[in-house]
Amino acid sequence: MKVVQDALKPTGIPAYATAWKPTAAHKTAPDKYLVYTSMTTEDSHHDDNLQGYRVHVYLNLWTKGDPTPDIRKVRGAMRAAGFAMADEMDSYNDDTDQTLIAWTWVGWTEAE
Repeated sequence: MKVVQDALKPTGIPAYATAWKPTAAHKTAPDKYLVYTSMTTEDSHHDDNLQGYRVHVYLNLWTKGDPTPDIRKVRGAMRAAGFAMADEMDSYNDDTDQTLIAWTWVGWTEAE
């Protein structure tokens, strides 16, 4: 979804729709990256005419090392793009030395 890519661009963190996948040029995952999916539903009607859509973005930050600066970047970028954070959770995997920050963001867009 272009609106999500545009929102995340200022973070400088690579962002991938659905999943990070190895390529010939990049066989291993970056030290930090974002993966997202989205769901759009009709949200607002007036006189039986669609007025707008609610957009849910499920966003995961995978990172090695301290995630704090990247969390701040992502929160700021998503809020600047008009999304509100619905929830956030984190977990750490000792085997891979990776932290996962998982968010749900909610936004709204007008119908065309």
